[in-house]
Amino acid sequence: VEFFWGNEQKFLMYEPLRDDFSKVPALLKFPAFVVSRYLSGLKGKPALGIKINIETQAPMGSGLGGSSSLAVALRTGLERIFHPVQEQGWRWLTLDWVRDTEAAFLTTPTGTQDYLAALWGGLRCYSYDLGFTNEKDYGPDLLKQLNDRMVVIFSGEVHHSGKSNWEIFKAANEKDATVLQGLKKIGQVAEELDALFVAGNVDWKKAGRLMSEEWEVRKKVFGVHTPRLDELTAFFLKSKGVLGCKVCGAAQGGSLIVLVEPDAKEKLLRSCQSESIQVLGTCATSRGVSIV
Repeated sequence: VEFFWGNEQKFLMYEPLRDDFSKVPALLKFPAFVVSRYLSGLKGKPALGIKINIETQAPMGSGLGGSSSLAVALRTGLERIFHPVQEQGWRWLTLDWVRDTEAAFLTTPTGTQDYLAALWGGLRCYSYDLGFTNEKDYGPDLLKQLNDRMVVIFSGEVHHSGKSNWEIFKAANEKDATVLQGLKKIGQVAEELDALFVAGNVDWKKAGRLMSEEWEVRKKVFGVHTPRLDELTAFFLKSKGVLGCKVCGAAQGGSLIVLVEPDAKEKLLRSCQSESIQVLGTCATSRGVSIV
């Protein structure tokens, strides 16, 4: 297997690696781990070579689910090579595999939200029940409305989601009352936003307020803010036409999502440019990872 990360890193793997990844370049350790685990699970491996080129427009540590998207893409691509006929429910099977594989790499538990986004795409709701996950799509019209109002910003600070999520996970399991109350409040905000989207004819001002409220809970309860994140959220919330703002992912750096009135969006983008705030050229897509 030949790995290439842009023009910066390359690595040649002759057979699946077991435990020693010391010679693998830092950028390629995770993809090499994913591919090694997949190949190790195959029976009757054919003799063939695989070339993997990795390119990304998302900054490293941007909190936008890059590693999860990469894992889903690698697994889906390898499945296309070795099992070209997709079996029913392949997304759920992929979800379980990439979740456990990344957890093994990080040596901490992982959630599923980033994998779900990469597998399905669109603007969707995921709710968790005993033993399974429910999924529903809010539809293309709502997705377009979101894109008309969405701006994604990179703070310039690299975040480490595994560490901060693990601390919250441990605190919840240890019955920390403050953390449990914060998680409950975030759940209530999510349910309100879901009800808003399901009802149709969305009040985007209320959606923005809920988004900002969610960030305030995580900021105060979990302490995942930084001076730079505080500076950016204050800048956006005082900008004309902004409906709401929150930090993505586990925070402690990474990216922010801003909701803004469509007619104020261009002015906000110009303000970001004048303040040297990095805007990421992105939009929500109607589908997840695809293999061409």
